[in-house]
Amino acid sequence: MRKKLLFPVLSIILVVLLGILTVDRYHSGEEGRLNSYQENKIDLLTASVEELIELPGIGPAKAQAILNYRQEKGFREIEDIMNVSGIGEKTFSNIKDYIYLSEVVYEIVDDKININEASSEELESLPGIGEVSAQKIIEYRAIKRISSLYDLKKLGIPSSTIEKMEGKIVF
Repeated sequence: MRKKLLFPVLSIILVVLLGILTVDRYHSGEEGRLNSYQENKIDLLTASVEELIELPGIGPAKAQAILNYRQEKGFREIEDIMNVSGIGEKTFSNIKDYIYLSEVVYEIVDDKININEASSEELESLPGIGEVSAQKIIEYRAIKRISSLYDLKKLGIPSSTIEKMEGKIVF
């Protein structure tokens, strides 16, 4: 009778052990991946598509969207990644501990905008400039040429907005 029970009992023990080893191996792989995130944060200013795909919840399409945003607008702070299509607060909360900015940079891809010649639409394409501010600039330059950032400050444009426009405009 003992010999008849020995094989089924050993089989059950073997199956249980294999199950434990498989689950343990799966969790250690997840843990290893998370540890590599924590040890090797990804710089949003230099990351490649391949590096971005390693972030939780970021696939090839979102990684490419991040690169496109970086080229078009740049990142001033890591929260700017939520401006990328498909990345909301939930995704940001999952990746925020794994990303950083090596330095604050606005990458200028297009030609600089001449503040004294730009159309309303061109002015509104500048960060922080809406329809009202664009109209103020147009009205002011009809009277007097804008020659410095100080002139923009006199128009009531906030310093934070002027700071964002630096490097994107010429006079």
